[in-house]
Amino acid sequence: MKINKVKYLTGPNYYSYKPTIWLELDIEHFEELPSNKIPHFTDRLLEVMPSLYTHTCSRGYEGGFVERLKEGTWMGHILEHMAIELQSLAGIDVKRGKTITSERKGIYYVTYRFEEKKSGIFAFEAAMEIVEAIVDGQAISIDPYVEKVEQLYYKNKLGPSTEAVYKAAYERKIPVEQIGDDSILRLGTGRKQKRMEATMSSQTSFLAVEYACDKEMTKSMLQAVSIPVPEGSVISNEKELLEEAKRLGFPLVIKPVNGRQGQGVSTNITSTKGLLDAYRQHVDTDKLILERYYAGDDYRFTVIDGELVAASLRLPSYVIGNGSDTILDLIEIENQNPLRGDGHEKPMTKIPVNDHVRHYLKQSGLELETVVQYGQIIPLLGNANLSTGGLAIDVTDQVHRSYREIAEGAAKAIGLDIAGIDMIIDDITAEYKPERAAVLEVNAAPGIRMHHYPSSGTPRDVGGAIVDYLFKDYREAAIPTVAVTGTNGKTTTVRLISHFLQEQGKTIGMAHSDGVYIGNRCIDKGDCSGPVSARKVLHHPEVDAAVLETARGGMLREGTAFRYCDVGIVTNVSEDHLGLDGIETMEELIKLKRLIPEIVHPEGSCVLNADDEAVAEMAGYTKGSVVFTSLQADNPIIEKHQSRNQECWFVQDEWIIHAKDGRTERFMQYADIPITFNGYAQHNVSNLLQALASAHKLGVSIDVLRKKALTFFPDFLQSPGRFNKVDQDGRTIVVDYAHNTAGLKAIYNTIRAIPCDRLITAVSAPGDRLDEDIRNIADIVGKETDIVIIKEDENLRGRKKMEVASMLDEVLANQLPSKNRFIELDERKAFQVAWELSQPGDLLLFLYDSFSSVESFFKDNKKKKRSVLDRKYRRTSSL
Repeated sequence: MKINKVKYLTGPNYYSYKPTIWLELDIEHFEELPSNKIPHFTDRLLEVMPSLYTHTCSRGYEGGFVERLKEGTWMGHILEHMAIELQSLAGIDVKRGKTITSERKGIYYVTYRFEEKKSGIFAFEAAMEIVEAIVDGQAISIDPYVEKVEQLYYKNKLGPSTEAVYKAAYERKIPVEQIGDDSILRLGTGRKQKRMEATMSSQTSFLAVEYACDKEMTKSMLQAVSIPVPEGSVISNEKELLEEAKRLGFPLVIKPVNGRQGQGVSTNITSTKGLLDAYRQHVDTDKLILERYYAGDDYRFTVIDGELVAASLRLPSYVIGNGSDTILDLIEIENQNPLRGDGHEKPMTKIPVNDHVRHYLKQSGLELETVVQYGQIIPLLGNANLSTGGLAIDVTDQVHRSYREIAEGAAKAIGLDIAGIDMIIDDITAEYKPERAAVLEVNAAPGIRMHHYPSSGTPRDVGGAIVDYLFKDYREAAIPTVAVTGTNGKTTTVRLISHFLQEQGKTIGMAHSDGVYIGNRCIDKGDCSGPVSARKVLHHPEVDAAVLETARGGMLREGTAFRYCDVGIVTNVSEDHLGLDGIETMEELIKLKRLIPEIVHPEGSCVLNADDEAVAEMAGYTKGSVVFTSLQADNPIIEKHQSRNQECWFVQDEWIIHAKDGRTERFMQYADIPITFNGYAQHNVSNLLQALASAHKLGVSIDVLRKKALTFFPDFLQSPGRFNKVDQDGRTIVVDYAHNTAGLKAIYNTIRAIPCDRLITAVSAPGDRLDEDIRNIADIVGKETDIVIIKEDENLRGRKKMEVASMLDEVLANQLPSKNRFIELDERKAFQVAWELSQPGDLLLFLYDSFSSVESFFKDNKKKKRSVLDRKYRRTSSL
């Protein structure tokens, strides 16, 4: 067996709304060997992975998958279940999967949920190895594989604090994603976005962080507002150390000026010898803080936006003697606790074995090699920081109001929006009294896993409190986002919506099949209808609203770039791109396009073309309100929707009608709107209706829409490459991107309204279409045109050179004589051939693949007196 292709669908996708791995798997000789035909395979598999007994499969009850194994199922399906189970055994909460057969022998499309990429794909590779071993009769254990999946997961996933913020944002429907491989999150979109690095926000003051990192500065600032801090000072040498110790008196605490996570802190020092030993551990540190030790418990208060949200009692790491093992052995045993991991990967950190532990034990007359009696508790460090293996107990509900005020005041004094306040307190339930408590530190970017995963007590959603501080709700976080999908008309619809939304002081971001635009600036060219381009818009800090073409390929490649859209549009669905990436039937294509209605935000709207039955039926799959559009007032769906006082945009006689809340209003006569070419371009009328509907749902008034509709022209400036009509030297040139049968029919239907002596078409067909689709394109062209120039796309998309051209010519030969058929594979040269064959009175239809070829033709054509693109293009509103 081998994996041919892997895709990580990180956004909502055809298979799931959550991250999904998609594999093209070749099971090779196993195609002839379903599970019931491999001797003893099912019994051996269940011996190795007995937890598969719990899998329900499609039957909906435990044991359903085992039944499928015994009846006979294929390896793609088996590996899917194993990959899910290996992740589950590693503690990763994943369940859903699906395996799809292909028309190609031995090829299966396997999909399953994952949380982290490296552990997710390794789980499948491990499943393949396990199956091969079972089939070969080898003894094998899944334990090493489960352990490796777990290691990869914790090594590469977000840390606990970052993960808590991420999950809280996700639960609140706030757009959130990781930036790169670091613990940096982007929350919100466009102009509204904010960032988090661990628990430090983009709102956090840089100066406040600097103050918090300087313990002496922190102490000074707190003293200035009468917040209790331990008495002490900064020392630079042994002489200062001993003098200050004499002044303060024992017990004492020594710690680095710029320390973090409890590193290098020695507490409860009771003798000069102990003090010097602790001091000499810091030979590489210039300055240390020596201060009076306070008896009491160690507490962490987490303050967000000036309010206490959680408090924890922190206990130092310890082991309990058993009378036989050394302290080192006991540490190693405790570190096997599955809740403990390296660094911050798990709820608790492994207990370190280092000089600080040795020194602390030495103060009590102990060593790592000491065997302690049964039941004796041995503290291992003087500080209770979680990063050094400490424990935390939630005490939020026990905090006396006076300590709440001290913690909140400390955060405000330093200027931190998110702060961790460390305090020593004698009794947290009693009112503060001098000398009974003190603030030890104020921490920027405090860890919050102790609050989410306390050793005991109530977990506190501090990640949620952080997100609530950044954004009140979805609307405050997300810029208005419009997603447009369908087979044809997407780009024109996107351009129209962007034009309608533009207003003074607002920047509209737009991504479609010709580029990415931020306002009037093009920041990327080419086919930009996928998730990478959508993210360029959504991530741009100047964008106030996003209008995104969302094509089939991008959704299959990565899923969508957004979890929700505010307006989802489906223009139409016709047979196109079938046979690619597992989408082989019209029903599957419809389901894919339906993803956009499905992810419309519950407060958003779905705009659907009621003239397309498959599109209209998508209304049953959206959580948003539905607006139908139609070219026919008597469309039954429009009539029914209108009878329910729901919103519609449709054509009646020669007028565009807007209906809402039981009232109808004439918008404009559609023939007066330039994009419709006097009403002959019915496909553009349909696009216009959906654009008007979506812009109005986003708050653009009817009066503004009337003005905007008259100022959008189908030219090279506002709608390049979409039915651009140019009159030149007695000829008419029409430029369009139509590349499927439905699109071609719409173009030819419109062209019939343009008087001409002969129609000359320059055409190619995308190589990734089915042979039948390519022949249908040729058939349509042959019936409509007088002369044809056959070209080929620069990207052959898996075809051989001349393969598509020959197929087109073969069909066209049945309709046009050889003198009227020409082959020029280079697109730019094909346009020139069409021009040279033309005469005044002819119409030339350029069906381009690359718009740069169109630009080159008009720029270089020496028969033109001056280039169309070098002067202001004369806008034409009539045919």
